[in-house]
Amino acid sequence: MKAKLRELIIDEQELTAALIDRVKGFIRLTRDGKVVFLVPLEKLPIWARVLLYLAGKRLAKEAGLIENDVATIEEISSAIGADYFSTAGRLKELKDQQLVQTVERGGYIVQLARLHEILDKVEKALGSRTEG
Repeated sequence: MKAKLRELIIDEQELTAALIDRVKGFIRLTRDGKVVFLVPLEKLPIWARVLLYLAGKRLAKEAGLIENDVATIEEISSAIGADYFSTAGRLKELKDQQLVQTVERGGYIVQLARLHEILDKVEKALGSRTEG
């Protein structure tokens, strides 16, 4: 029974090549771990920018480019080109959806285990914006 239950455990260390290829369509990382958006920011809703930025930080940590993937509202809002209050509002919504979590006072990280779902949501948002 325990062996079967272990199949439910997600190992965040095991990112599939396909998932990484999907991420590469939206962001890249510099050698010092900065997140670079490939999609023009104005084409992305703020919540998508937040998720992609935090995913990039987490992947930079996994790649050994940075030591800490925790980001503050100030850091996120500056990186994604959005004001503090809009960013804070989107972070609360994403936290309520359990896509983002707080790890220390004022610090946020993305749920890397839900990266597939995050990319689905971002791709859907981009599709609906280009169609409309």
